[in-house]
Amino acid sequence: MIKRTYRAHPIIMLGTVKPFLFVLILPVVKGAVQYILSGRITGILSPSLIAAALVSLIAYLNYRAFCITVDGNQIVINKGFFIKSTSVIRRERLSSVAVNRGILDLIFGSVTFKINTEAGTAGKTDFSFKLYRKDAKELFSLLYSAEGRTAVRFNVLKSAVLAAATSSAITGLIVGVPIINNLGRILGVALSKMLFDKLSHASSRFDAYFPPAVNIITVLLLAGYLASFLITLIKMLRFKLKIGKEKIEVEYGVIARCHTVFKKSAINDLTVEQTPIMRIFKLFSMRAAVGGYGDNRGEKAIIVPAARYDEIRGAFSEVFDVLRLPQGAIKAERSKRNAIRFLWVPRIYAEIDIAATVVLALSFPSVSRFLIVSGAALMTLIVYYGNLCFKSYKNGRLDISDKIFASGFSGLTVRELYCDKSRVGEIKISRTPADKLYGTCKVDIIVRSESADKIRVRNLSYAEVAKKIEEIYRVTV
Repeated sequence: MIKRTYRAHPIIMLGTVKPFLFVLILPVVKGAVQYILSGRITGILSPSLIAAALVSLIAYLNYRAFCITVDGNQIVINKGFFIKSTSVIRRERLSSVAVNRGILDLIFGSVTFKINTEAGTAGKTDFSFKLYRKDAKELFSLLYSAEGRTAVRFNVLKSAVLAAATSSAITGLIVGVPIINNLGRILGVALSKMLFDKLSHASSRFDAYFPPAVNIITVLLLAGYLASFLITLIKMLRFKLKIGKEKIEVEYGVIARCHTVFKKSAINDLTVEQTPIMRIFKLFSMRAAVGGYGDNRGEKAIIVPAARYDEIRGAFSEVFDVLRLPQGAIKAERSKRNAIRFLWVPRIYAEIDIAATVVLALSFPSVSRFLIVSGAALMTLIVYYGNLCFKSYKNGRLDISDKIFASGFSGLTVRELYCDKSRVGEIKISRTPADKLYGTCKVDIIVRSESADKIRVRNLSYAEVAKKIEEIYRVTV
């Protein structure tokens, strides 16, 4: 194989300058504007100019020092000018390679190239740098040479369902509020106050039905959710999956584009999930916990954004050998007594909610309408949780063999977990006094991965679980 060396794109200098941008660069911009408008500079201290020049010089030297070389089966990454570092990676040790293109990349003809191994630092990408688009494409093909991969495309509707299911009103507000405040500060306009006044005006139309505080909170949350949904939808459009013999390739995005390849052998587990919104459409998503994947090293790769359950099993059961229905799974006993045990927690929550709402409404009559609406909203959530508990009673299963299968729920999401027994980090058996009385137990399957995937199956026969573990792991519990 011919030895290839690639240099960084100049935009990589922004990575060094960015932490100091508002402290050092903006005073320079301010001085330039002043000079253009009035022919003189005031309020700009020379130390700021010197510091800005120094940071820019360091950024330039680091940019010139960076290079990545592919020589046979070895990848050598050199970076740093004053503090030099050289990393040598064998190609078979790569767990994932990603190419991301943002808006700035689109303008300057660059991409962000990311390389991860399973041995890297948790919570951080191993290597992330900027390359020219042409070099990135060549390097990507060089590291993960194209094999015969079957392409699977997903339509806009299924991307929209995933966006709706994974969007959060809180996330939308966290992202949107600072942007609105900063934009208003730049324009010299109280933009956030203007928007809040508009939201208050819109919510006032429903004052006859709900308290004003409930209306404002609801409108704010809906606005935040809409912002989060639009951001996620734009990110997930044009989702395409390519399946090869040894590797999986995922592409998605419109303006900002993400292109990632990872090895099947790096997959720790697969989860088939159904969020509350997905339950409305009777759709599921499938994700893979991949060792050394993503910016946070605990991210999951989306394999299927949204599809029917039978479509996922039919299309991917031959691609992933762990994705199979168990033959001798352990289930909770089917009896009225056991069904009541699954529902006792949501029943207690419901009783507490009713009692608290009544007591508070009688104690504070001036805000009784607000308390009753809040109690009703919480009761809706409790009823949904009770439905999940009953669904867990009917469908919860556990199979412990060469392949592990567990079906239950986590939070408000219905979840099935599939993995090889070698990927399991811990099988935790817990027993309450009621479990000891009825001969049952709760089993937590914790997968050995960066994200430590976990699923709990409730009220299983303790004797059956102990027997299975002794057969497979030769351990007596």
